[in-house]
Amino acid sequence: MKTIQILLTVSMGKRLIARGLMADPEVQKAMTSGRILILTGTTDAYVAEEALRMTGSDIDFDRRSFRRGITTAPGAKTTVDAKEADLLIDHGKAYLDRTVYDIAPELEAGDIIFKGANALYLPEREAGVLIANPQGGTFMPILSAVVGRRVRLVVPVGLEKRVEKPISELAEIANASCEEGLRLCPMPGRVFTELDAIRILTGAQATLLAAGGTLGAEGAVYLAVTGEEEQIEQVRSLMKELSSEPPTVL
Repeated sequence: MKTIQILLTVSMGKRLIARGLMADPEVQKAMTSGRILILTGTTDAYVAEEALRMTGSDIDFDRRSFRRGITTAPGAKTTVDAKEADLLIDHGKAYLDRTVYDIAPELEAGDIIFKGANALYLPEREAGVLIANPQGGTFMPILSAVVGRRVRLVVPVGLEKRVEKPISELAEIANASCEEGLRLCPMPGRVFTELDAIRILTGAQATLLAAGGTLGAEGAVYLAVTGEEEQIEQVRSLMKELSSEPPTVL
């Protein structure tokens, strides 16, 4: 066994997560014999790109506009307007003309919804999503599908979103009646991070070592990756591909 260290910027991590999800057997099955709904979001935009590539779709897709609410630095401005249509892959064919409010009621057991998160409690593999809409926003139709009809929820989330307390505790703080600002809702789904992507794509095991940086490495993570020689070579090859991933621009 051998261990190496790798550095992933936030955009590299998003691309890695997307590739890992498309290599997951459960996802591949739903891509061809079921339905996958990918909601707008900065991480899900990478997932949507990889899904469209897998289907061979010629849909006009701009990752920069595939979003709803986003968190930006004070004074920052986006360059492309958001288009609030979610991506549906239905038995291998892609559609980008409706939203989760239209599509979620049609989904059934065996279908999958992808929805990104804002908080990750890594020790228990829990995720939470921030909610600004007083009616619960896009998470309400998702919850109805997941709890009511056993649709599977997959949560692609980067390690830069990790928090230090369980999501239920943080939700209690954010949702207190005397508080202002956004609410936080626990997500009843399968959390999928860069660690999972490395395991699926190479068979190696990754551990979070450290984080942070500058000059484009803000939010970056250092990982220790352990595996057999062949697996480590696959990791090195994957990192070479990911190293050309540009920073996320909206």
